[in-house]
Order: sequence, then C-alpha cells, then structure tokens
Amino acid sequence: MSDQGLETKEGLRDEAVAWLVRVQSDAATAGDWAALSDWLEGSEARLAAFEEAELIVADLDARKAEIAERLPTPQPNVVSFPKRTPAPARRVWIGGAIAASLAVLVGGPALWTASQGQSVTYETRPGETRRIALADGTRITLDGGSKLSVRLGWRKRQVEMGLAQASFDVAKDPSRPFVIGVGDQRVRVVGTEFNIRHDDKSVRVTVRRGVVEVALRDGQSPVRLTVGEELRHEEGAARSEVRRVAPDGAFAWTQGQLVADNETLGDIVADLNRRFTTPIRIAPQVAGRRFSGVIALDDQDAAVRVLAGYAGLTVDRENGEMVLR
Repeated sequence: MSDQGLETKEGLRDEAVAWLVRVQSDAATAGDWAALSDWLEGSEARLAAFEEAELIVADLDARKAEIAERLPTPQPNVVSFPKRTPAPARRVWIGGAIAASLAVLVGGPALWTASQGQSVTYETRPGETRRIALADGTRITLDGGSKLSVRLGWRKRQVEMGLAQASFDVAKDPSRPFVIGVGDQRVRVVGTEFNIRHDDKSVRVTVRRGVVEVALRDGQSPVRLTVGEELRHEEGAARSEVRRVAPDGAFAWTQGQLVADNETLGDIVADLNRRFTTPIRIAPQVAGRRFSGVIALDDQDAAVRVLAGYAGLTVDRENGEMVLR
C-alpha cells in the first residue's frame, strides 16, 4: 500500500484496519491473504500495527452494544427519485468483528483514541510534590521538577516519564498491564509498588512490593525485580546493575527525607534540585565524591550545609544559585 520509507504510525494504523476488513470479508480470496502476508513482512512496524488493530477490533466488538448506545440517532434525509425496477439484491453478511473494524474507520481518530485512552500530562515545579489518583485505582506520588503522561487504554495502561521521580502503587488488573516508558527502558507490571527515578541519563527502579519487569525498549529479555531489589541503568548501556537494597530508602523523599547509601554528590544535588526552588550547582571535580546519610528536606540552607560539611566543600551564592565547590 504505502511506501515503507514514508510510513507513519497513523498511516499504518489505517492500513492495518483496512487489511483486517479486507481479509475478513466474505469476498476475501487466497490472493488477499498472500498480499497481506507480503505487506506484514515489509516491516516490524506493520506487524505491530496489525496486531494492535486486531486487539482493538476485538475490544470494539465486545463493546459494540455500549458503543451503539452512545452513537447519536441519525436524522432522516430522504430524497425522492423516480421509481426504478430494483436489481436483484445481493446479501452481504458482516460479522461483529468486521462491523467493529468499520466503526474504527468511520469513527476515525476519536474512537481509536478512546480505545488507547486519552493522554493526561502531570507536571510539578521544583519544590512541589503531587499525589495523583488514577481512575483504575493506581496512586502516583510525583516529586518536584518532574513530568509524566498517562494513558488508561482498554487493554493497556501506559505512562511516559520525562526527567522525573515518582512512586507508584499500581492497582492490580491482569487484563491491563501497566507499562512505563522511561529513558531507553520499559517497565512492565500488573499490580505492585515501586519507585522510579529518571535523571539526565540514568534510570533507577526500586521495588517495595510485588514483581516488576524492566527491559530495553528494543525488546531485550526483561530483568525481573522482586521486593528489595533495585535496578540501575545508564542510558545507552547494554546491561544494567541489580542490587539488594532497603527499599524504604528510595521512598523516603515522599516523607521529606533523602536517604543516601554511597551515592555520588552529583546525584544527591540532582535530588535536592527537585525539592528546592533555588538551583544548586556542584563543581564537576567534586561531583563524583560519595555520601551516605540522611538529609532532611524541609530547609534548603540546612540541607546544603549538611552535604558541604560532610564533603569539606564551600557554599557560594552566584547568579541566583548555590554553588558547591
């Protein structure tokens, strides 16, 4: 159908549904199925679009009564024509799945978007935290200076995290996995509690309850994390580090504390910058030093003094920033 080099997600979606309607109709031939096979073999994106279309069509078919109730009643628009002798009628039967497919085509983007879930973006300023209750019962606590987007679809719940820190208490729903895209990683759960921290080029996932799967977005075999395990990943790296931790430490920020266990000063400053409105900058030559301890997050000056005193650094104020060197 379309040139593979010019394919878009929206275009592939429309083509996939068109193929589905074509091969499931009563008029489908062996040639149609062969043509579909050729089209699918053209790219992984085509196969993914077709599989997604099949799932959406199945959902629409299951919900056809609900959809029909919400459709407006068509207004009559009758135009008189001279009477003609009708040609013999040809009966065409369209099954529920095909009718649902046609509903996707007729309903257009609105119906497709409804099946995927509307995207809602949540964002916090430095120093602001936010508690979010999703319609499925999931609870998210978003740290300061953070941003994420959520889609609650019919078959999958999806989150995209920008530079952010958030704790998740995911409502269990085996029919709708909860999938988080963060950096070059994909986190997949059904129902569990965990914390994700996404800094400039690093991702950290800590599990407090349940099981979490983490994998590269390119489909690499996932790493399964259980209670008390933490995955650390540098974006672009082929492997991740998994270690045992006291998981409550990763959630301490939700209670107004920063708990560091041999963390670099650079990482700690990144955490402090989420909590406080005055930017903190650390000199590159000392950012790699490490710190273990607890820092209260209720007073910025006190927090910076604790860090500077431990590491033997000075604190200067320059151009509206606090500089550690």
